[in-house]
Amino acid sequence: MEMVSEQTSMEQSRIVRVEAFDGDTFGITLESGHTVLLELEHRIKEPAFAALIESGDFCKPYNDGKAICWPGGVSITLEEILEMLLSHGNRAQNQNN
Repeated sequence: MEMVSEQTSMEQSRIVRVEAFDGDTFGITLESGHTVLLELEHRIKEPAFAALIESGDFCKPYNDGKAICWPGGVSITLEEILEMLLSHGNRAQNQNN
């Protein structure tokens, strides 16, 4: 039950800050005060992200409150971020069982 309430609060939250860490990891700070570490290693081979890496813009994200954005129109919404985190958590849990 706690996961549902946490999910709802994250969905209603806004992104207040995003910063690039090493390689493919980003720190996302929400207005709730929660910080999310998002790894995009599984997405960096997609053409849009590969182009960002090649241009050097991959490590220069910004946000509009609802999404992480990059130059050229590439973005990931907070809802997509939450889905990625939940699916990653489910994969990790399944590997531990």
